[in-house]
Amino acid sequence: MKFLGGADIKFSPLSIFQHQQRKSKYMFWIQMASRSKRHLTHFVSLMCLASLAGCNPTPVWEATHPTTGQVTLKGRPISDVELSFFPEDKSFPDSIRPRAKTKEDGTFAAWTHAEGDGVTVGSYKVTLIHNEVAVSKGTIVAKPNDLPSKYSARDTTDILVQIKEGKNEIPTIELK
Repeated sequence: MKFLGGADIKFSPLSIFQHQQRKSKYMFWIQMASRSKRHLTHFVSLMCLASLAGCNPTPVWEATHPTTGQVTLKGRPISDVELSFFPEDKSFPDSIRPRAKTKEDGTFAAWTHAEGDGVTVGSYKVTLIHNEVAVSKGTIVAKPNDLPSKYSARDTTDILVQIKEGKNEIPTIELK
């Protein structure tokens, strides 16, 4: 048999057999790759379904509810008080620390994830700190906490609030 350019090509039964063997090895790997893709697709699909089965779509600490209140000291509203809410439920992650800051009239709107979103359902110990800000020699300084010290620590505060689903209005927090 003559090939282009006049070169003689001889095909022997052995060379044809070797060519078919190489071709079948190549096809074997192509088939394995396509099977692997199918198996991988099935595996990934099953894992996705398994991860969704039986899962609670929203943990309790992700759903928030509007929470407002007021802080007074000796019967008078107090502004710029920083409130921190510490969950009594130990299963809550450490990142769940609702907070608030009082306005001029002593009112506040608490938030957990983003300002104004509210507080998650549960029981909380509330700490309160008020640092008056002053200017001294051209520098802004925060004076020490001027509220009774028992309200500034989680272990000593006696303020306990219960947040329920829906809108929450915390009774006035009267500091003495």
